[in-house]
Amino acid sequence: MSLRVFIVAPSGPVDEFETLRKAGHEVILGRPLDTPARPPYADAELIEATRDVDVILASHLEMISGAVMRAAPRLKLVIVPFIGVDKIDVAAASARGVLVANSPTPENFIAVAEATIGLMVTLLKRVKHNEARVRRGEWARRQDRGDFLFGKTVGLVGLGRVGSHVARRLVGWDVRLIATDPYVDADKARALGVALVELPALMAESDVVSLHVSLTDETRLMIGEKELRRMKPTAVLVNTARGEVNDEEAVARALNEGWIAGAAIDAFVHEPLEASSPLRTVDPELLILTPHNVAHSEAGRRANLKLALDQILALGRGETPAHVVHR
Repeated sequence: MSLRVFIVAPSGPVDEFETLRKAGHEVILGRPLDTPARPPYADAELIEATRDVDVILASHLEMISGAVMRAAPRLKLVIVPFIGVDKIDVAAASARGVLVANSPTPENFIAVAEATIGLMVTLLKRVKHNEARVRRGEWARRQDRGDFLFGKTVGLVGLGRVGSHVARRLVGWDVRLIATDPYVDADKARALGVALVELPALMAESDVVSLHVSLTDETRLMIGEKELRRMKPTAVLVNTARGEVNDEEAVARALNEGWIAGAAIDAFVHEPLEASSPLRTVDPELLILTPHNVAHSEAGRRANLKLALDQILALGRGETPAHVVHR
Protein backbone atom coordinates (compact mmCIF):
# COMPACT_ATOMS: atom_id res chain seq x y z
CA MET A 1 0.00 0.00 0.00
CA SER A 2 1.09 3.59 -0.56
CA LEU A 3 1.62 5.57 2.65
CA ARG A 4 1.68 9.27 3.50
CA VAL A 5 4.53 9.74 5.97
CA PHE A 6 4.99 12.89 8.05
CA ILE A 7 8.56 13.41 9.26
CA VAL A 8 8.09 15.68 12.28
CA ALA A 9 11.71 16.82 12.65
CA PRO A 10 13.99 15.79 9.76
CA SER A 11 17.70 15.89 10.53
CA GLY A 12 20.45 15.31 8.02
CA PRO A 13 20.26 15.13 4.21
CA VAL A 14 16.72 15.07 2.82
CA ASP A 15 17.70 12.35 0.35
CA GLU A 16 17.79 9.92 3.29
CA PHE A 17 14.04 9.57 2.80
CA GLU A 18 14.42 8.62 -0.87
CA THR A 19 14.02 4.95 0.05
CA LEU A 20 10.42 5.71 1.04
CA ARG A 21 9.73 7.66 -2.15
CA LYS A 22 11.19 4.90 -4.31
CA ALA A 23 8.80 2.46 -2.66
CA GLY A 24 5.88 4.66 -3.73
CA HIS A 25 5.27 6.48 -0.45
CA GLU A 26 4.69 10.20 -0.05
CA VAL A 27 7.06 11.99 2.31
CA ILE A 28 6.05 15.24 4.04
CA LEU A 29 8.87 17.04 5.84
CA GLY A 30 8.20 19.03 9.00
CA ARG A 31 10.42 21.60 10.70
CA PRO A 32 14.09 20.58 10.41
CA LEU A 33 15.49 19.56 13.78
CA ASP A 34 18.67 21.55 13.29
CA THR A 35 16.92 24.88 12.73
CA PRO A 36 18.26 27.40 15.31
CA ALA A 37 15.75 27.96 18.16
CA ARG A 38 13.34 25.51 16.50
CA PRO A 39 10.03 25.64 18.44
CA PRO A 40 8.32 22.32 19.09
CA TYR A 41 4.98 21.83 17.33
CA ALA A 42 1.98 22.76 19.41
CA ASP A 43 -0.79 20.15 19.62
CA ALA A 44 -3.02 22.14 17.25
CA GLU A 45 -0.21 22.42 14.69
CA LEU A 46 0.44 18.68 14.78
CA ILE A 47 -3.25 17.97 14.39
CA GLU A 48 -3.33 20.11 11.26
CA ALA A 49 -0.09 18.64 9.85
CA THR A 50 -1.00 14.98 10.43
CA ARG A 51 -4.71 14.96 9.67
CA ASP A 52 -4.32 12.94 6.45
CA VAL A 53 -1.19 10.87 7.11
CA ASP A 54 -0.69 7.15 7.64
CA VAL A 55 2.60 7.33 9.53
CA ILE A 56 4.17 9.85 11.92
CA LEU A 57 7.94 9.63 12.31
CA ALA A 58 8.16 11.51 15.60
CA SER A 59 10.96 13.43 17.32
CA HIS A 60 12.11 13.68 20.93
CA LEU A 61 10.70 17.20 21.20
CA GLU A 62 7.00 16.80 20.43
CA MET A 63 4.29 14.95 22.32
CA ILE A 64 2.14 12.78 20.07
CA SER A 65 -1.05 13.01 22.06
CA GLY A 66 -4.33 11.17 21.95
CA ALA A 67 -5.90 14.29 20.42
CA VAL A 68 -3.41 14.18 17.52
CA MET A 69 -4.16 10.52 16.87
CA ARG A 70 -7.92 10.90 17.15
CA ALA A 71 -7.80 13.66 14.52
CA ALA A 72 -5.96 11.41 12.05
CA PRO A 73 -8.39 8.73 10.78
CA ARG A 74 -5.81 7.23 8.40
CA LEU A 75 -3.06 6.94 11.01
CA LYS A 76 -1.58 3.44 11.28
CA LEU A 77 1.83 3.91 12.89
CA VAL A 78 3.71 6.32 15.14
CA ILE A 79 7.42 5.52 15.20
CA VAL A 80 10.54 7.09 16.69
CA PRO A 81 14.14 6.78 15.39
CA PHE A 82 15.46 6.01 18.89
CA ILE A 83 14.39 3.91 21.91
CA GLY A 84 12.18 6.04 24.18
CA VAL A 85 8.45 6.30 23.42
CA ASP A 86 7.53 8.39 26.47
CA LYS A 87 6.47 11.33 24.28
CA ILE A 88 3.79 9.14 22.66
CA ASP A 89 0.45 8.41 24.33
CA VAL A 90 0.75 4.65 23.88
CA ALA A 91 -2.54 3.92 25.66
CA ALA A 92 -4.41 6.26 23.31
CA ALA A 93 -2.68 4.64 20.33
CA SER A 94 -3.76 1.20 21.49
CA ALA A 95 -7.35 2.40 21.93
CA ARG A 96 -7.28 3.76 18.36
CA GLY A 97 -5.63 0.66 16.89
CA VAL A 98 -2.50 2.65 15.99
CA LEU A 99 0.84 0.85 16.20
CA VAL A 100 3.70 2.44 18.14
CA ALA A 101 7.26 1.37 17.35
CA ASN A 102 10.78 2.38 18.34
CA SER A 103 14.24 1.79 16.87
CA PRO A 104 16.50 0.06 19.41
CA THR A 105 19.70 -0.23 17.40
CA PRO A 106 22.91 -1.46 19.04
CA GLU A 107 24.45 1.91 18.12
CA ASN A 108 21.79 3.55 20.29
CA PHE A 109 22.24 1.73 23.57
CA ILE A 110 25.99 1.11 23.20
CA ALA A 111 26.51 4.84 22.67
CA VAL A 112 24.62 5.66 25.86
CA ALA A 113 26.64 3.05 27.78
CA GLU A 114 29.93 4.50 26.54
CA ALA A 115 28.85 8.05 27.35
CA THR A 116 27.72 7.01 30.82
CA ILE A 117 31.11 5.58 31.71
CA GLY A 118 32.80 8.67 30.30
CA LEU A 119 30.69 10.85 32.59
CA MET A 120 31.46 8.66 35.61
CA VAL A 121 35.19 9.01 35.04
CA THR A 122 34.95 12.75 34.33
CA LEU A 123 33.17 13.28 37.66
CA LEU A 124 35.50 11.12 39.74
CA LYS A 125 38.64 12.63 38.20
CA ARG A 126 37.23 16.17 38.84
CA VAL A 127 37.98 17.18 35.28
CA LYS A 128 35.74 20.26 35.26
CA HIS A 129 37.17 21.54 38.54
CA ASN A 130 40.76 21.19 37.40
CA GLU A 131 40.13 22.58 33.93
CA ALA A 132 38.56 25.65 35.54
CA ARG A 133 41.71 26.13 37.65
CA VAL A 134 43.95 26.02 34.60
CA ARG A 135 41.74 28.46 32.69
CA ARG A 136 41.96 30.86 35.65
CA GLY A 137 45.75 30.73 35.36
CA GLU A 138 46.13 28.48 38.41
CA TRP A 139 47.79 25.09 38.78
CA ALA A 140 47.28 21.79 40.60
CA ARG A 141 47.01 21.53 44.37
CA ARG A 142 46.91 18.41 46.52
CA GLN A 143 43.25 19.01 47.37
CA ASP A 144 42.31 19.10 43.66
CA ARG A 145 43.03 15.44 43.09
CA GLY A 146 40.32 13.12 41.84
CA ASP A 147 39.63 9.50 42.73
CA PHE A 148 39.66 5.97 41.32
CA LEU A 149 36.72 4.26 39.70
CA PHE A 150 38.71 1.10 40.53
CA GLY A 151 37.47 -0.44 43.77
CA LYS A 152 34.24 1.55 43.85
CA THR A 153 30.64 0.35 43.98
CA VAL A 154 28.62 1.30 40.90
CA GLY A 155 24.85 1.15 41.29
CA LEU A 156 22.76 0.79 38.14
CA VAL A 157 19.11 1.81 38.43
CA GLY A 158 17.77 -0.32 35.58
CA LEU A 159 19.47 -3.32 34.00
CA GLY A 160 17.86 -3.34 30.57
CA ARG A 161 19.61 -2.71 27.25
CA VAL A 162 21.63 0.31 28.38
CA GLY A 163 22.23 -0.73 31.98
CA SER A 164 23.43 -4.19 30.98
CA HIS A 165 25.84 -2.69 28.44
CA VAL A 166 27.23 -0.37 31.10
CA ALA A 167 27.73 -3.42 33.33
CA ARG A 168 29.45 -5.40 30.56
CA ARG A 169 31.88 -2.54 29.93
CA LEU A 170 32.70 -2.11 33.62
CA VAL A 171 33.47 -5.77 34.35
CA GLY A 172 37.17 -5.22 33.62
CA TRP A 173 37.38 -2.06 35.74
CA ASP A 174 37.54 -3.97 39.05
CA VAL A 175 34.40 -2.39 40.46
CA ARG A 176 31.57 -3.86 42.49
CA LEU A 177 28.42 -3.80 40.39
CA ILE A 178 24.96 -3.68 41.96
CA ALA A 179 21.62 -2.95 40.33
CA THR A 180 17.94 -2.58 41.06
CA ASP A 181 15.43 -3.76 38.46
CA PRO A 182 12.21 -5.63 39.31
CA TYR A 183 12.00 -7.02 35.77
CA VAL A 184 15.41 -8.73 35.73
CA ASP A 185 16.01 -12.06 37.47
CA ALA A 186 19.04 -12.81 39.63
CA ASP A 187 20.51 -15.31 37.14
CA LYS A 188 20.65 -12.74 34.35
CA ALA A 189 22.21 -10.21 36.71
CA ARG A 190 24.82 -12.72 37.92
CA ALA A 191 25.75 -13.49 34.32
CA LEU A 192 26.62 -9.80 33.96
CA GLY A 193 28.60 -9.76 37.21
CA VAL A 194 25.88 -7.76 38.96
CA ALA A 195 24.18 -8.31 42.32
CA LEU A 196 20.54 -7.27 42.55
CA VAL A 197 19.54 -5.11 45.53
CA GLU A 198 16.62 -2.91 46.50
CA LEU A 199 16.76 0.80 45.65
CA PRO A 200 17.40 2.04 49.24
CA ALA A 201 20.42 -0.25 49.57
CA LEU A 202 21.72 0.77 46.15
CA MET A 203 21.54 4.48 47.00
CA ALA A 204 23.30 3.95 50.33
CA GLU A 205 26.07 1.63 49.14
CA SER A 206 27.00 3.10 45.75
CA ASP A 207 29.87 5.46 45.00
CA VAL A 208 28.33 6.05 41.58
CA VAL A 209 24.57 5.89 40.95
CA SER A 210 23.64 5.70 37.27
CA LEU A 211 20.07 5.88 35.96
CA HIS A 212 19.01 3.60 33.08
CA VAL A 213 15.22 3.28 33.23
CA SER A 214 12.52 4.15 30.73
CA LEU A 215 10.07 6.83 31.79
CA THR A 216 6.88 5.27 33.13
CA ASP A 217 4.45 6.08 35.93
CA GLU A 218 6.57 3.73 38.05
CA THR A 219 9.89 5.50 37.39
CA ARG A 220 8.75 9.13 37.30
CA LEU A 221 10.53 11.01 40.15
CA MET A 222 11.88 7.75 41.56
CA ILE A 223 15.05 9.61 42.62
CA GLY A 224 13.95 12.38 44.97
CA GLU A 225 15.14 13.97 48.20
CA LYS A 226 14.73 10.80 50.27
CA GLU A 227 16.82 8.74 47.85
CA LEU A 228 19.51 11.42 47.40
CA ARG A 229 19.90 11.83 51.16
CA ARG A 230 20.69 8.11 51.37
CA MET A 231 23.76 8.60 49.15
CA LYS A 232 27.28 8.99 50.50
CA PRO A 233 28.53 12.60 50.54
CA THR A 234 31.40 11.40 48.32
CA ALA A 235 29.08 9.74 45.77
CA VAL A 236 28.07 11.00 42.34
CA LEU A 237 24.90 10.70 40.26
CA VAL A 238 24.67 10.18 36.47
CA ASN A 239 21.42 10.52 34.53
CA THR A 240 21.53 9.65 30.83
CA ALA A 241 17.94 8.34 30.89
CA ARG A 242 15.07 10.84 31.23
CA GLY A 243 14.86 14.09 33.13
CA GLU A 244 11.60 13.15 34.82
CA VAL A 245 13.25 10.16 36.55
CA ASN A 246 14.99 12.42 39.06
CA ASP A 247 13.64 15.43 40.95
CA GLU A 248 15.72 18.25 39.44
CA GLU A 249 15.12 20.59 42.38
CA ALA A 250 16.24 17.90 44.81
CA VAL A 251 19.37 17.19 42.71
CA ALA A 252 20.24 20.89 42.77
CA ARG A 253 19.80 21.02 46.55
CA ALA A 254 21.84 17.84 47.00
CA LEU A 255 24.76 19.47 45.18
CA ASN A 256 24.38 22.95 46.65
CA GLU A 257 24.11 21.61 50.22
CA GLY A 258 26.75 18.87 49.90
CA TRP A 259 24.57 15.78 50.23
CA ILE A 260 26.48 14.36 47.22
CA ALA A 261 29.79 15.24 45.57
CA GLY A 262 28.79 15.64 41.94
CA ALA A 263 26.38 14.83 39.14
CA ALA A 264 26.16 14.59 35.37
CA ILE A 265 22.76 15.18 33.75
CA ASP A 266 22.02 14.69 30.04
CA ALA A 267 18.20 14.69 30.07
CA PHE A 268 15.82 17.25 31.51
CA VAL A 269 12.13 17.70 32.27
CA HIS A 270 11.97 20.72 29.96
CA GLU A 271 14.20 20.75 26.89
CA PRO A 272 15.99 22.97 26.06
CA LEU A 273 16.90 23.50 29.70
CA GLU A 274 15.07 26.55 30.99
CA ALA A 275 16.93 29.60 32.27
CA SER A 276 14.98 29.25 35.54
CA SER A 277 16.00 25.62 36.13
CA PRO A 278 17.31 25.03 39.67
CA LEU A 279 20.15 23.05 38.10
CA ARG A 280 21.58 26.33 36.81
CA THR A 281 22.17 27.45 40.41
CA VAL A 282 24.75 24.71 40.98
CA ASP A 283 28.51 25.33 40.87
CA PRO A 284 29.43 24.16 37.33
CA GLU A 285 32.51 22.42 38.71
CA LEU A 286 30.18 19.99 40.51
CA LEU A 287 27.62 19.44 37.76
CA ILE A 288 28.06 18.38 34.15
CA LEU A 289 25.12 19.48 31.98
CA THR A 290 24.87 18.21 28.39
CA PRO A 291 21.99 18.95 25.97
CA HIS A 292 20.54 15.42 25.70
CA ASN A 293 23.14 14.54 23.10
CA VAL A 294 26.07 13.10 25.04
CA ALA A 295 25.56 9.72 23.35
CA HIS A 296 24.73 11.05 19.90
CA SER A 297 26.87 10.41 16.85
CA GLU A 298 26.26 10.72 13.15
CA ALA A 299 26.74 6.98 12.70
CA GLY A 300 24.18 6.31 15.41
CA ARG A 301 21.69 8.76 13.92
CA ARG A 302 21.93 7.08 10.52
CA ALA A 303 21.54 3.60 12.01
CA ASN A 304 18.50 4.64 14.06
CA LEU A 305 16.84 6.32 11.08
CA LYS A 306 17.49 3.33 8.83
CA LEU A 307 15.79 0.98 11.29
CA ALA A 308 12.79 3.34 11.55
CA LEU A 309 12.50 3.62 7.75
CA ASP A 310 12.84 -0.15 7.34
CA GLN A 311 9.86 -0.59 9.67
CA ILE A 312 7.80 1.95 7.69
CA LEU A 313 8.65 0.06 4.51
CA ALA A 314 7.54 -3.17 6.19
CA LEU A 315 4.19 -1.57 7.05
CA GLY A 316 3.81 -0.57 3.40
CA ARG A 317 4.29 -4.22 2.45
CA GLY A 318 1.54 -5.23 4.83
CA GLU A 319 3.92 -6.52 7.50
CA THR A 320 4.04 -5.67 11.20
CA PRO A 321 7.01 -3.44 12.09
CA ALA A 322 9.75 -5.31 13.92
CA HIS A 323 9.79 -3.24 17.12
CA VAL A 324 6.18 -2.54 18.03
CA VAL A 325 5.71 -1.33 21.59
CA HIS A 326 2.54 -2.34 23.46
CA ARG A 327 1.44 -1.25 26.88
